[in-house]
Amino acid sequence: MCHRRKQDYSGNTYLGIQLGTQLCKAVILDAQMKVTFEAKINYDVDLPEFKTSGGVLTDAKPVESLANPVMWVKALDMLLNCLSGQGADLHSVVAIGGAGQQHGCVFWSDIGLRRLCNLNPILRLHEQLNAAAFELTRTPLWMDGSAHTQAFEMEQQLGGTVELAAITGSRAYARFTGPQIRKVYQQCPEHYDRTPRISLVSSFLSSLLVGGVASIEFCDGSGMNLLDINRRKWSEKCLEACAPGLGRRLMQPIASSRLQGRVADYYVKRWNFRPDCMVVPAIGIVASRYVGMLLEKDLLVLSLDISDTMLLHLGEVSHKMDEGHVLCHPTIPNEHLGLLCFRNGSGVRQGFCDELVDGDWERFNAMLDSTPMGNGGNVALHFVERELIPQAKGTLRWDSRLNARSKEALRGIEKFDHPETEARALIEGQMMHHRAIAQDLGFQFGPKTMIVMAGPDSSNRSILQIVADVFNAPVYEKLGPGACLLGCAYRARYAFYEHREASCSCRHCRRSRPTKQSFGEFFRQLPRDLRLVAQPQPGCEAIYAPLIVRCMNMGRLLAASTTIHDSHIVMET
Repeated sequence: MCHRRKQDYSGNTYLGIQLGTQLCKAVILDAQMKVTFEAKINYDVDLPEFKTSGGVLTDAKPVESLANPVMWVKALDMLLNCLSGQGADLHSVVAIGGAGQQHGCVFWSDIGLRRLCNLNPILRLHEQLNAAAFELTRTPLWMDGSAHTQAFEMEQQLGGTVELAAITGSRAYARFTGPQIRKVYQQCPEHYDRTPRISLVSSFLSSLLVGGVASIEFCDGSGMNLLDINRRKWSEKCLEACAPGLGRRLMQPIASSRLQGRVADYYVKRWNFRPDCMVVPAIGIVASRYVGMLLEKDLLVLSLDISDTMLLHLGEVSHKMDEGHVLCHPTIPNEHLGLLCFRNGSGVRQGFCDELVDGDWERFNAMLDSTPMGNGGNVALHFVERELIPQAKGTLRWDSRLNARSKEALRGIEKFDHPETEARALIEGQMMHHRAIAQDLGFQFGPKTMIVMAGPDSSNRSILQIVADVFNAPVYEKLGPGACLLGCAYRARYAFYEHREASCSCRHCRRSRPTKQSFGEFFRQLPRDLRLVAQPQPGCEAIYAPLIVRCMNMGRLLAASTTIHDSHIVMET
């Protein structure tokens, strides 16, 4: 006889944990998906002994971005203490979902694995998983750009950029996990040889929760240059091109819908978690943000941050994977997301605001508002840092009179006549470049397209109006707690439905239960909590369509000139 259908799940709660670059955060949702508790640990402030700035070790080399994994262990311990201290009933948590910063990795030691599997509830987490638990206590983060040589070597061994991208969804990038692992193998071979397991930051979080090495999930594994995103398996060619014996150091990848297991007995005894609490595979923070917005196929997430990013649904794998990243979808089986990262984001915007109006954003926004859509045909691209898509560096300005096929096109003009023109040319150039790359990757813009904003600059209404006009789509902001944490908790809730509520195999439940719902169907009635902040103005598409073509041509010229410049440096060297 089945009793499961008679159970009352109204007292259940769902925990989401985000192990980010600067913060470790948590949220608990009740059965109605309402926030009941929140907590956060700021590494710089709450863990000063690790000497970080923005979560990054301050004594790292200029091209490196490193962190100590013991800091993350201690942050998780403090985070759970914080929730418990607020009065959260952790025994009511039936499932935990997580998210971690992309690309970063953790190198376990033999001692660390033994301690992980035998955690003592009398001791704090970081008292056991201390420095001895890791072969490297200075491990690379997603911002680390020091593995350019290793990225190039991997591409060459695989036959080139296109070949690697066809397998893994991305060309080789210095900040991706594969090249970073290869760098450790080459520069610290003794540490690599002693490493029994390697985790992503996401699977590291899951490992801490289950008390054993957790598998890497498909979506986050897509950012390693190692996973065959079509076959959902490690690519033997990529593993061999990265480092010897790498396959045995990685757990087999799993789907995000699978369970990593139950929470470790350590958490049951120390914080009164229930023994059957499920642990869902943690995914990357960007993908979790997408999940937390409960997005459909016509929505695009644009984050305006230090690096601007776009996340968009692709469905089938695009053949243009040398531009941007294609990831396994975190909630729709056998489909994909496109992730685009643009290095020249808020830093360039702030630099122009400082230069033009002494950092006064009210005056800068007034400049944007006083100039017309299309800026009179004046377009500019400012790649102050070497841009990722395309691989280009430099500044190029074109006025409306400049012929794209003329000799002057490569030089452009030195400056525009008015500071207002410079301000709008910067913002419009950034947004037109973003849209052009999204189109090239395969996103279909249409009448149902909606833009959801994220990131620190997403509160600037003048910039958001330009976004609406350039993309010819309404722009929304997400209300409530961070979408990433919501995505963690939503995945935990769906896992409980999928593996507990909808899994009873008795005859009565099979007959009375409706067809199993997908993630999107399960949360269809849940409000997205989106607020409209900008609408496209009439005529914007006719104005920007030809300018986007000019912007794409400018980007190609800058990329070509950057390649020529690089080749001259190589010849001189």
